Amino acid sequence: MFSIFGKIKDFIIATLILAVPIIYIFGRSSGKASEKSKILKDDLQAKEQATEFYKSMANHEEDTSVDSRAGLTKRLRDTGL
Repeated sequence: MFSIFGKIKDFIIATLILAVPIIYIFGRSSGKASEKSKILKDDLQAKEQATEFYKSMANHEEDTSVDSRAGLTKRLRDTGL
């Protein structure tokens, strides 16, 4: 009777020993893919922010209110550019 439980226990242990490296490899590959997608999203967001900044700078390029210190201060307080 004890030998049947011992064989079952040995079979479960052997299955786990064989399954752990396979699970590790699959987890590592899916983790690598998710990190790559996070990096790509972050790069895209940074490029979008840079594009918006340069668009905003282009809109204010012809602004002549920065001829004086008061005009520059007002513009910086209003728009930050």
